[in-house]
Amino acid sequence: MSLTSQQRSGELGDWMRTFLTGARTLAGHIDETLATAGRPVSPVSRDLAPRHWADIGGAFGQRLAFLTQHAPPYYALYGTLSAELADWRAVHRGAACFPTHRGLTEEQQSRACDWRPIPGGWLDLGLNPPAVPVIDSQLVTEFMTRLRDYLSRRTPQGQFAGSLGAETTLARACWVLNGWEGAYRSGRIDLDFTSTDVSALLNLAPGHALTELLALTTRAHASGALDVLRSLAGNPAPGEALGIAGPVFVPHWADGDLLIGDTLLDVKTVMHARNHERTADWLRQLLAYTWLDVQDRYRIRRVGLYLARHGKLLTWPIDTFTHTLLGSTDSATVAARYGEFRRLAGRVIADEGADPRHLQVC
Repeated sequence: MSLTSQQRSGELGDWMRTFLTGARTLAGHIDETLATAGRPVSPVSRDLAPRHWADIGGAFGQRLAFLTQHAPPYYALYGTLSAELADWRAVHRGAACFPTHRGLTEEQQSRACDWRPIPGGWLDLGLNPPAVPVIDSQLVTEFMTRLRDYLSRRTPQGQFAGSLGAETTLARACWVLNGWEGAYRSGRIDLDFTSTDVSALLNLAPGHALTELLALTTRAHASGALDVLRSLAGNPAPGEALGIAGPVFVPHWADGDLLIGDTLLDVKTVMHARNHERTADWLRQLLAYTWLDVQDRYRIRRVGLYLARHGKLLTWPIDTFTHTLLGSTDSATVAARYGEFRRLAGRVIADEGADPRHLQVC
């Protein structure tokens, strides 16, 4: 399981729904905000595959990850193992070729996908990898190498590409990466990855999906959301990273979308926010991420949601957010609830085979 599945049907999710009751109130405010935000980006086709919404969300989330930082697509690389396209050597070799990981030692590069940049240093996930067969994985190696080079030439960190053609090519790549990540997240392979040619892989994305992904990019420009993201990052120089892509709170159990400066963001591609319980779950998950970061590795001081179809970025100071979800500003109450959450989370994480040591305070 994972934090997400725990929220749906686990003991930890029951606890969060019982004690984080203010999430529904805040969800109502988000609904009101989106209702006046203008027409959202809609699919251009009515003939949609069952996983269309999730696939668009995953592919666009990966695009924003590359906007934030030219880091490896970690979970897509893990997914190539599940899809039996690569072995561990190829996965780590693919991760090591990205700019974020070039400074690692030779020994660290041999486990590059398990090393993650954090503000001011590195996090070693310390995983014991399961045995997998040795696989001729030139396709994955070539794909990652070409992707790295393309990002360097055409799509600098902190910016979208300067041409429609460049963004289209990157959207094609993100579609493939989302398919590989899906193999990691669910064990399900929804795309035909039998091709041995990178160009054929890039042609897997249907035209209507590419149109939609490009429209989401355009909306981020037109709405001013990109400018706000850059502001949250402290307005770095052109080509510099905005933050951390894919912050890890508990390896293979809880990982977020983006850390921009000191703001933890989740990316959502929903058409509306009328389902308040769904939105409340997103908010509870954001708070859970901050509570799982017991060592303050990521220095989170704000949290937020980017509603991509509306180009709407909503953020809250972490103290205000915590008090709102708990329905209390009393420090003793906050401390007690945090302690309850941490003890329960530690037990659940251990029961599910993840590593509870990440909840220990150094």
